[in-house]
Amino acid sequence: MTATTTAREAKRKDGEIIAYPMAAVKIPKGALVNINAAGFATNAADTAGETFAGVAYETVDNSAGSAGDLSIRVESTGTFVFVDGGGNGAQTDVGVQFNIVDNQTITDAATTNSIKAGVAVESISSTSVRIRINRFAS
Repeated sequence: MTATTTAREAKRKDGEIIAYPMAAVKIPKGALVNINAAGFATNAADTAGETFAGVAYETVDNSAGSAGDLSIRVESTGTFVFVDGGGNGAQTDVGVQFNIVDNQTITDAATTNSIKAGVAVESISSTSVRIRINRFAS
């Protein structure tokens, strides 16, 4: 295919909530969601070959199915509160990028694969932080 030189219809859709086919897992509402190496939504973890997709808009249980049997809606923009795995919860976290630890835990420390989840916009407590996921979710 060659580059276009004329106007084309790009078929725009809002991208704030995106449906992804799921791996054979259960993903709870409010959990961090990754896309695995096979292209399916799964619970977020610091796993090689995965990319951050966003936050689960709903709970979907595909654990008894096969990959791709069900889809889950994922929010790709906004601010959300997660567990601060670094546990420092300092005001100095604001503006700092956070990496995924698991589907509810993030840290400002380096992780094995350093999958970015977002940037801190508020320090809630020593164990929780609010992050903005805009521009980090795939």
